[in-house]
Order: sequence, then C-alpha cells, then structure tokens
Amino acid sequence: MKKVLLVSLFSLSIFVINAQEVFMFSPIIVADEDIENFEMIQKKYVTPMAQDAVKNRSIKQWALIKKVPGIGNPDNKTNYMWVAAFDNINQMVNRDNWWSNTEKKFGVPSEVIYDSPDIERRGRYIYKTERQIETDKPGQYVILNWATPSNLNKMIELQGSVEKHFRKNIIKSGMVGWGMATRIVPQNKDLPTAFWWDSYDTLENAYKHLAGQAAVEGLSKELNEDFNNLVPNGWDNRVIFEFVTGAN
Repeated sequence: MKKVLLVSLFSLSIFVINAQEVFMFSPIIVADEDIENFEMIQKKYVTPMAQDAVKNRSIKQWALIKKVPGIGNPDNKTNYMWVAAFDNINQMVNRDNWWSNTEKKFGVPSEVIYDSPDIERRGRYIYKTERQIETDKPGQYVILNWATPSNLNKMIELQGSVEKHFRKNIIKSGMVGWGMATRIVPQNKDLPTAFWWDSYDTLENAYKHLAGQAAVEGLSKELNEDFNNLVPNGWDNRVIFEFVTGAN
C-alpha cells in the first residue's frame, strides 16, 4: 500500500480527466521533539481508521506527507500535511468524523490518543482536479506547485499539451503521476488559484524535475513561452513532500 498510495492520491486515474474529484490539504506544524510520537500515532491508529473510512466510502483516499527540508519559503514552518481525496463534493461534505473512532476500534478514547503531541493546524485548502495522469509505478515523493495564472481557463486548456509531453517521458524519467487542480476554498484573492503535482519514484528524480530535467526535459519552446506568459511572475511556491503513511 505504501508504494502506490502517493501515486493514487496525486494522480488518481490512468490518463483520464476526472473533474468531479476534489481533495483537501490540511497543513500542520509538528515540533521536532514530537515528530517520532506523532508519526507513530498516525501509522498505528489513524491509518487503520482511514482504511475503514475508505471501505465505508466516507473518503476515497487519505495520506500523511512530510516536507523535505530546505525546499520552499523558509518562513513557512509547515512540515506535515494530511491529504484527503473524495469522489466528489457530496462525499466530502457528508463525510463522518472517522478519525474519532478510536474507542470503538482500539478501546482507547480519542482524547487519550490525540492528547500528545501538540499540533498547530494551518487551515484547510480544497481543490478540484482538472487534469491528471498516472502509472502503476510506486511513488515516494511529490512536488507541490502553486501559481496564479492571468487567465485560469487558458491555463487549464494548456495542460492538455503538457500532459501529452509528460506521457512520452513518464516511464524513463521516474515520474509516476502528474496533475493540475483549481482552488475551491479559501476564496482569498491573495492565494494562488492553480495547483500542480508531480509525483516521482525517488528524491533525485524530483530534484531533476525542478532543474528542468526528468519529465520536463524536451518541453517545446512554444509551450514554455505560453506557460510563462500566463504566469509572468513564475511559481508562487514549490515544495517537495515525502509519503509517510496512508490508506486507499
């Protein structure tokens, strides 16, 4: 499960568009001294409950990912993020509090399990999938990219050409998934409106992608120019996260 979940969460169907699907980011900050205990709780207790939630169709998929140090804005202290995927908005808004079923499943009240460590929550961000591709290869790292196109609809249209290029390079580059989504909430005008993910098998290949190699290599000059014209100020933020645990 660990080997395929990151692929599933960030590229959720094989070479098809599934615009009904939505996903939720819940970024958090965990203190260094609490990381070992936090990850233990997530793996031992939360993951089995997430798997039950998938089975009961409360969610489609769930994962915990952690930021690779040294990438992105140093002022952003977020170091972990929960990701939950849903078949559609209806499933998302009608989900139950599956993470609180600890007493029923483990015989331990949720307030005992979650009493430690102390977690600083950084809000929730919900996106709608616009385009995506995947393979059945294992994925361990994902590049998260945010930007604010001057024309969002034109940017969505442009992704068809990006997808075609990535398909040609996806096997030899180590890429295992890619996609683009648009923000549903929050509706703050200062937040990026578009989001992309690039899933890779190794950290090395993820770095190569950021260096213009891997699946990006050979992208046409015209396509690069079209993209850059829509985001003249470049990316708002780019970070790499690593898979920790999950359910699908």
